[in-house]
Amino acid sequence: MRQHTLRPSGLAPLDALIATPPDPVGVLLYFPGFNTPLGPWEIAKCAHLADATSLTVVLTEIPGMSRFADPIPKAVRKDMLTGRAESWAELHLAYIDAAMRVGEVGNPEYLQVLGYSTGCSLAVASLPELAGWGPIEGLNLVEPVAISQRNVASLQAHNLADWGRMGSALATNRGHDWVMSARRRQRREPSVKYSAVDLVAIGQVLSSQGLLAGIDAVDIARCSLVRGARSSLCRRPDYDLLDESLGSRGVPGPTITVQGMGHQLWHSFPIVVQLTRAMLPVGG
Repeated sequence: MRQHTLRPSGLAPLDALIATPPDPVGVLLYFPGFNTPLGPWEIAKCAHLADATSLTVVLTEIPGMSRFADPIPKAVRKDMLTGRAESWAELHLAYIDAAMRVGEVGNPEYLQVLGYSTGCSLAVASLPELAGWGPIEGLNLVEPVAISQRNVASLQAHNLADWGRMGSALATNRGHDWVMSARRRQRREPSVKYSAVDLVAIGQVLSSQGLLAGIDAVDIARCSLVRGARSSLCRRPDYDLLDESLGSRGVPGPTITVQGMGHQLWHSFPIVVQLTRAMLPVGG
């Protein structure tokens, strides 16, 4: 596991994590959720993903949400305020490319893409450019949010409802001492920072159906979908429509509903382990 601070020419700094298994067979690009610091908790997840799949895991902070508190560039924010994520994803890919160069991660002959929550929108918007990096063997979307048309106030109400379910996810980590230790260390780490105007722009992206339009515009070899049965942010009717749309195109892959969990299911390490096994080719 290696941590890097990326400083691409002309861009603000961001942190990155790269987890490399002993004999990597490809690359997993992991697009994280909103407000995700790259501390002990994400390190634990990345280490597991790399170990379980034999894929080199590459993860960066999301532009506009980092410990450095640098804002999203104005031109990118302008696009986001219309609900579009493409330029935000292009910026994010510039950092992922920098991370792969710094970490000496070669051109992937086997590429998996994983997104959680906000990261699902960035992952899907990145697919057209990523297709030129190497063959994308699979897209994996955990709790996609930008599949429902709603206003920002409704988005926040749904976020608060799901935040109230965080306890159910965290309770599953009890009995796993090293997981609990990682979460305790995470609480002592500095959080990521973002501005009010960037928060509004991100909210506009997430309150649109931009992910649906993006996924319809690209060819996908395989797609895994995951939703918590109690999730408010990932609404069941729209999740079902996404699943039906992929099915009508003949796109294979599991559709998973995690009973008893809301949006924060990705904060349960036992569930992360189970989903890794269900979504991704374990062991390469």
